[in-house]
Amino acid sequence: MLPRAVKSYFFTSRIHSFELILGLLFFFFVLALGSVYLPLKLSIAVLGAGIACFLVLLGPVVNFAIYFPTTFFGSISLPMLPFSLNQVVGIVFVLSCLLWIFKGKGRIPRGRTRNILAILFFCFLLNCLLALDLEASLHHARYLVIYFFITLVLASLVTNKKQFRFFCWVILLYSSMSALIGAFELVTGIGIFNETTSRWMGRMRIDGVAPNSIVFAYQLLYAFPIGYYLFSEEKSVGLRFLALGLALFMTLIAIFTFNRQSILLIGAAYFLAAILYKNRYSKIFTGLVIAMAFLLSPYVLHTILMRMRTIGDLYRDRSLSLRIDGIKVGWNMIRERPFRGIGLGCYPKVWWKYLPIGETRTLHYYKLRERYPDMGYNQLFCEGGLICFALAMLFFLHLVRTLWKHRRRALEQNQRNLANIYTALFVQMIVFLLSSAIQDTFLYVRTWIMFAFILAVTRGSFTESDEGTRGGEGESSKLDPPSLKLRRT
Repeated sequence: MLPRAVKSYFFTSRIHSFELILGLLFFFFVLALGSVYLPLKLSIAVLGAGIACFLVLLGPVVNFAIYFPTTFFGSISLPMLPFSLNQVVGIVFVLSCLLWIFKGKGRIPRGRTRNILAILFFCFLLNCLLALDLEASLHHARYLVIYFFITLVLASLVTNKKQFRFFCWVILLYSSMSALIGAFELVTGIGIFNETTSRWMGRMRIDGVAPNSIVFAYQLLYAFPIGYYLFSEEKSVGLRFLALGLALFMTLIAIFTFNRQSILLIGAAYFLAAILYKNRYSKIFTGLVIAMAFLLSPYVLHTILMRMRTIGDLYRDRSLSLRIDGIKVGWNMIRERPFRGIGLGCYPKVWWKYLPIGETRTLHYYKLRERYPDMGYNQLFCEGGLICFALAMLFFLHLVRTLWKHRRRALEQNQRNLANIYTALFVQMIVFLLSSAIQDTFLYVRTWIMFAFILAVTRGSFTESDEGTRGGEGESSKLDPPSLKLRRT
């Protein structure tokens, strides 16, 4: 017997069952035809198209489990091809979402949160059309459209605790695999996917499969609140402590990126996890962290303290100097185009035109190279202008406030499971907001996946029950007791 969740996903109707069977037969037919009659390259192309079509039929949930791990390799191109695996699988994921919506299996959530996100999206889209460098801005507008679409579709898929937990395990397991790659680099000093030359105190700053160590650390810390949520809510003791072990392992690897920001974020995430999540093991976790600190203090804490001591040395710290110089450049951009900014994604192309003469420490040495703001708020401010920046801040603060209100209401109604879901996303938002002070996190796909989860769990139809509904915001399942119905956000 197939599990109920599998049957309800794949075999909800005879038409869908027929589509899957027909797609599978077509896949085997293409495989046989290509191997016998077609040239090798053409047969590989036809086979790839057949696999893609079958994956589209499987639906967005399965394709999310395939798509998410490719986001770790977004900057790595396929051999002899001008695009990456992430882009190919992303197209398949988007097509599966479109087919899912066309069949009426998902409804886009409604309400204030969705409306503010939509206004923010259209504001930045218009900002891209009025940009200084139209080519660069349209390139970013493409990702903006794709991420906005993914956010709405994912929000329509997650209607109950079981579905949310599935997505959490996908993120946690693949993030842990990425951490393993970082651990290999740490032990061997060999960069598998990137030949990094960045070092601190004679040690290589590991970056896994990310473009740099800062992004790699953020990818790992992004999964920590999810891992601690699974530790709090899984029924199996083994799964609970597996989730906790993976979450702690990822944060330990993140320390060895030697980013000051990551060290501070880990401390903040640990503190919030210890005081906000509601579970019987919170005291155990706190004690475990303290014990680990004592056991690892001869090396790890010494390394952390040595790294943190470099904060005040602006003359020797190139990264801090570059970011301070970037703020000065951004301010010149705002002075010239205060309300509409220079356009999303245009900073690397035009930054040198706004370089203040004689006022920068380091940035003037990079005049012939592309440079990024490396600060999310500076990026939103100078590229989006006052209007887009204000809307973005309003949306971020609205999400934090909404999650906190839902968490408090869930605790008042003695709904611990829902309270921990809101807590996990609240901690994720705090990590995102703190990270935005030092990196350009707005157009990270993980950011928009987080927006999707928040949009999903704060709508009125999201339930603590494992039997979810497909209703839009404000609709509740007839099976849910009145205490589980949440007010519209």
